[in-house]
Amino acid sequence: MRNFLRLIIIAVIAVFVFVACATDEADYYAVLPTVAESSTQPPTQPETEPPTEPVTETATEAIPFKHVDIPILMYHTSSENNPGALAELYVRPSEFERQIVWLIENGFTFVTFDDWDYLHTIERPIMLTFDDGYIENYTEIFPILQRHNATIVLFLTWNSIVNHGFTEDMIMTMHNSGLASFESHSMTHPNLANISSNTDRLNFELSQSKNNIAELTGRAPIAIAYPAGGFNDIVKQHTAEHYRFGLTVIPGIHNTAWDDFEMRRVRINRSTTLDTFINLVSQ
Repeated sequence: MRNFLRLIIIAVIAVFVFVACATDEADYYAVLPTVAESSTQPPTQPETEPPTEPVTETATEAIPFKHVDIPILMYHTSSENNPGALAELYVRPSEFERQIVWLIENGFTFVTFDDWDYLHTIERPIMLTFDDGYIENYTEIFPILQRHNATIVLFLTWNSIVNHGFTEDMIMTMHNSGLASFESHSMTHPNLANISSNTDRLNFELSQSKNNIAELTGRAPIAIAYPAGGFNDIVKQHTAEHYRFGLTVIPGIHNTAWDDFEMRRVRINRSTTLDTFINLVSQ
């Protein structure tokens, strides 16, 4: 009897142990896939912007240098109805404005001597020059320049400040606008060829006007228009000591390959019609 009870007790314990082990194993395998699944997933990476390709700028190909033709127009002054004694010098303001408009509409670019080294990069360069320094350059021409954002080169005879009423304030107003670049036309407007044997007088006419303009405007002139167009080899030699350019009244369109101290110009007069003007600048 005792042996029988002992066997029953052992059997019960065995069953209890088996059930407990089975339960632990089931729990283990129930958890195992989750653990395995999580262990095989790569760690979550923070979201980042895709790498940006480096921006490579395409270098602008330099425009090769070449010599170019440039019309350098020669004006003096302007008046609509009351020209002075030298009537042909007084271009009508209305005609000058028509000329400006035509140049703009036909793709010309107004330049000064500060643009000279880059003319080959500029579309249809043209230079408008005014000699002497008449007051009408301020009262008649300047308003037209302002309306059309056009630029001129004004060759100033220093004594014009007294003789023609062209004041320093007017000069500075035009200079500060950026629409007028002031170059030299000597001190007293002599024919330089006629005084070339007098070196002191020649150098005074060349240098003093340059110094005075530089002192007034803060910019030293680099060009001179020979008064009355008078020059010779001596004048050219001394001019080169003070300036980079010398302009004549020899007619025609200039080319940058030619002598910088024998620059040609196209004269525009009161009688120059628009058709004639177009032919002159387009030759």
